[in-house]
Amino acid sequence: MQISVKNLPKSEVEITIEVEDKMLADAKSEALNLFRKEVKIDGFRADSVPDEKIIEKVGEKSLALEANNIAVKLAYLEAVKKENLKVISQPKVEIISSDPLKFTAKVTVLPEVKVGDWKKIKLKKEKLEIEKKEIEAVVADLVKSNSEAKEIQGRAAKKGDRAEIDFAGFTPDGVPLDNTTSKNHPLVLGEGNFIPGFEEGVEGMSVGEEKEHTVKFPQDYHAKLLAGNDVKFKIKLNKIEELYPPKLDAEFAKKISGGQKEKWEDVEKDIERHLKSRKEMQAKQKLENELIAELLKISEVEVPEVLISEEVEFMLKDLQQRLVSGGMEWSKYLEELKKTEEEIRKEMRVEGGKRVKVRLILEKLVETEKVEVKEADLESAIEKEVERHPESQKRKVRDDFVVGGLHRANLQHQLKIIKLLGDLVEELSSGN
Repeated sequence: MQISVKNLPKSEVEITIEVEDKMLADAKSEALNLFRKEVKIDGFRADSVPDEKIIEKVGEKSLALEANNIAVKLAYLEAVKKENLKVISQPKVEIISSDPLKFTAKVTVLPEVKVGDWKKIKLKKEKLEIEKKEIEAVVADLVKSNSEAKEIQGRAAKKGDRAEIDFAGFTPDGVPLDNTTSKNHPLVLGEGNFIPGFEEGVEGMSVGEEKEHTVKFPQDYHAKLLAGNDVKFKIKLNKIEELYPPKLDAEFAKKISGGQKEKWEDVEKDIERHLKSRKEMQAKQKLENELIAELLKISEVEVPEVLISEEVEFMLKDLQQRLVSGGMEWSKYLEELKKTEEEIRKEMRVEGGKRVKVRLILEKLVETEKVEVKEADLESAIEKEVERHPESQKRKVRDDFVVGGLHRANLQHQLKIIKLLGDLVEELSSGN
């Protein structure tokens, strides 16, 4: 079989193939066997119909056409294997001649990736410190969420109280405003979670009291109809609760740690460890992002259109699923944006192309740096994946990761990428 490969722009190649007689003869035999299963001829079992009877039934032209189709498929697959082509699209076949059978197949292949001297990349580690005020902020949240609320009668509301109010917003001349009404709405006075100036209007009120209080909304408020305008609120105070914070003692330490900590000092040390771990993860992610940005600068790769399109479709479906999970319909989302699905696709193309380029660069480095993952690490990752599922599904999930299976190979590849990034960040970073 004669094969020639011509490189085309955008990671396409054109394979020209001339099929040898033996392959064509094999294809003709296979075509006869296919027709033998389909045609019925009186006096013969399906598996014993002579070739000439089949040809007589279907015709020489149909047989030749089927044989050529089979030969083209066989020849194409053999050529791809022989030339070691990493094909990522279906071939576009064009027949040049029937005798001899000669055709071309245009396909997209994985592009050549040229990564520059990545060892010259320099990354700077940030010095990680946990300040006392960060620990205090976490403690304050814990105290707030565990404070005991006791209803108060006989005094006015003051800062630090938890209040429940009804309120409704109006223009200064009394026209009701949309989305400014609520019943039994909770707020802690002094926390500043409402529009500036609103909580001051509640302070000093007594239970059952009603009043009007005007507030000017900030110029940058997200609702344009309210931004920068005065809004008159009618407020009724329904309840006042005084908050009693817990003492930072052994009892509270046991409560919030599920009995794991006996001293409050140990809780604070645990908070510090968690904060440090989170900061380390954020710093690592920042360095990885910086590394990827530098790799993009020094690498050359022509991203195939087919991969960009696939990535855009993935991004689109992911967005749709997240919107549905958040309770929003896709059509409603498009309506609010005043865009079509096709416009969203076009907007995603730049990011989609960048994602594909990054993936190709990292895969190239995994190959050149011969990154390997220990079997024990792979098994540990599989078990973590299994544990994420309900008990009734665990066996099936575990079976999906059988040796030689696609799920296992994909997970192993993901772990290689993670290891590559971790190793490169460590090697290229300086500082403390």
